[in-house]
Amino acid sequence: MNNQMTVGDAAARFGVSTSTFKRLCERYEVELNRTPGGHRRISMSSLESLSQRIGLGGVGKCGPKGADEILQSDRIVELLRSREAGVLRTKVLAACDAPSDIATILDQSLAPAMWRVGTMWQRGELQSFEANVCADTMLRCIYLLEPHFQTYTSESMKAVGGSLHQGCDTVASKMVSLCLNSIGIDAIDLGPRVPADEMAAAAHALDTCLVWCNSTHWDSQSDAISQHLLLRRLMPVESHLLIGGGGLSVSAQQALEGCRYLETLTDMIDFVKTVLLDEEPQRNTLFSTTLTW
Repeated sequence: MNNQMTVGDAAARFGVSTSTFKRLCERYEVELNRTPGGHRRISMSSLESLSQRIGLGGVGKCGPKGADEILQSDRIVELLRSREAGVLRTKVLAACDAPSDIATILDQSLAPAMWRVGTMWQRGELQSFEANVCADTMLRCIYLLEPHFQTYTSESMKAVGGSLHQGCDTVASKMVSLCLNSIGIDAIDLGPRVPADEMAAAAHALDTCLVWCNSTHWDSQSDAISQHLLLRRLMPVESHLLIGGGGLSVSAQQALEGCRYLETLTDMIDFVKTVLLDEEPQRNTLFSTTLTW
C-alpha cells in the first residue's frame, strides 16, 4: 500500500480541505480505494492525474507556470503567518506578465494557501488567532495589489458582489473583484452578510452588468438556496449572476435552476470575456472555487 495516500494527506498536498478534496474526486470521477478497515485511500497515479486535470501541473505544485518558488502554498502560508503582506505582493507582481495572470495565480497559489490555513486550523496546527492573522495578511496583500490591476475606466461595465446573508467570507470576494478589475470590469465588493434584497438594490442603483456571490460558509443549505433565488428574482433581468465558493453542496447547486457550473476563477474570467464582454445572450452562471479557509 506504499503507493496509496490517505485522503487527508492528499487534500493537504492540494492545499484544500478533506471535504473539498472528496468533492473534487467525485466531480472528476476519481476512484478512492478502501482499506479492509474501511478507510479511503487514493493511488499516487490517480492523484497525479487529478492534479493535471485541475491545472496544478503536478502533485504538490500549487504555483502557476513560471512563478517563483515563493508562490507555492507552503511558502505563502509562511508569509501569511509572519504578516509579510508586502513581500507577498511583490512576489505576486513578479509572477504576472499581464494583469489577467492574477486569476491563475489566485487559483493555483493564493487560494490553495488559504485552504491550507483552514486545514491546519481544523487539525489544531494553528490557533484561531493565527488563522485570523493569515486571513488579515491576505486581505492586506490584496489591497496592496488592487492599484496594479485596476484596468477599468469611467466607461467600463460595472459589477457588484459579496457574500449573501450567512456568508462571512471576505477574502474570496476580494479575490473575485481583483480578477474582474484585471479585465476592465469596475467591480464593487459589498463585503460579507449582505441581504439578497440589498444586493439586488445595489445592482439596480449601480446599473451593473453582473452580480457575484461567494457561498463559502453556510449553516443552512435551504437558506442559501432561498437567498440566491431571491437575489435572482430581484436583480436586473439583464444582469448575469455568478455564484461561487465551496459552501454549496451538489444538491444545492442543482436546486439553483438555470445555472452553469464553472470550476475556477480562470474559468470565470474566460466566461466573462467570452459571454459578457462579447455580449452573448447567456444568464445565470454558477462558478466554484477553493477560496475558503
